[in-house]
Amino acid sequence: MRTHSRRSRTAVLILLLLIPVLATPFAASAAPAEDREIALGRQGAAAIEARLPLVKEGPAVERVKRIGTAIAAVTERPYLPWSFKVVNIDQVNAVALPGGFVYVTTGLLNFVRSDHELAGVMAHEATHAAHGHGMIMMQRSNQASIAMILVAILTRDPALIQGTSIVSGGMIAGYSREMERDADLTAITYLSKTSYNPVGMLTLLERLLRLEQMSPQPQARAFADHPTTAERVQYVEAELRARRIALNRRAPANYLVLTVREGSDAGVAYGEILVNNRSIVRLAELPRIKEAAELLDRLFDTDLEPYEIVARETSEGWGLFARGWAVLRLAGSDTPQGSSVREFAVTILTRLRSAIDEDIRRRRLQG
Repeated sequence: MRTHSRRSRTAVLILLLLIPVLATPFAASAAPAEDREIALGRQGAAAIEARLPLVKEGPAVERVKRIGTAIAAVTERPYLPWSFKVVNIDQVNAVALPGGFVYVTTGLLNFVRSDHELAGVMAHEATHAAHGHGMIMMQRSNQASIAMILVAILTRDPALIQGTSIVSGGMIAGYSREMERDADLTAITYLSKTSYNPVGMLTLLERLLRLEQMSPQPQARAFADHPTTAERVQYVEAELRARRIALNRRAPANYLVLTVREGSDAGVAYGEILVNNRSIVRLAELPRIKEAAELLDRLFDTDLEPYEIVARETSEGWGLFARGWAVLRLAGSDTPQGSSVREFAVTILTRLRSAIDEDIRRRRLQG
């Protein structure tokens, strides 16, 4: 309760600062509309930064700038004075101000599982800025209510608007249903022009939906005209399918991470396959390890189940097989001292099945 009270007081301070800023009239003849939009965004950004703690430097800041810059470059308005900053609060959220001023929270950075998912959020916010949604909202509503919405987005405290409790469902939005849909679908277009996988939007929304279902709370009336997370999952998935984008969730959701580690032991070089940082097999022949890793990587993309992997003996000796593919063939020289080829094959099988099974259980639990 004490933490919530401090957060509310902080939000009120921001609100008090933002209301006069966003309510300041601009004479029609003072500057072109786009200049007024950028000026409004700068003033709002300054107000936010005066009251909310920013992360000024470090890997998180560089990560957000790198991803944001790549996305801004493919928007319809790459010339805006884009800036991408990190706000040091726990709420899972992001917001874009008019003119291209984008803020993401440390809570969001801790929640996303990959750069692909983070890029999905930032592409969504970039759409709001590139399409001028903030200015449209300004025209539809009074300036004070827009200020409240911006604060509520960052603090997830809609009590500032209607005296309601904290909104559930991760990222809340201060934009209308059509603007939110536009931001989601345009984000897919932006991401398709970058190295980031648009499926990251879907995996993030699916996990947010799962959290909602596990701890349901009533939707705040202030945000009743926004698409629900379930609706967003449905139309984002439909759009990805319509664009023939493969719904491979593994890389965006960052599961079954397979890596090859090279090293040496007592002067003998080796290659080692790891799944989620767990050692599966180590051999002195790096080319064979890399070949096995490449095949496993492709099989992981097709949702390989633990039972589909077997260790068996053939006319060529013992090996590891999955869906009929020979993943790795073993020889007597591969085995650790005191172990037979059969025992070594069964050990590798057990490790691999265990790593996959553990990953599946984690995803079922956490989404």
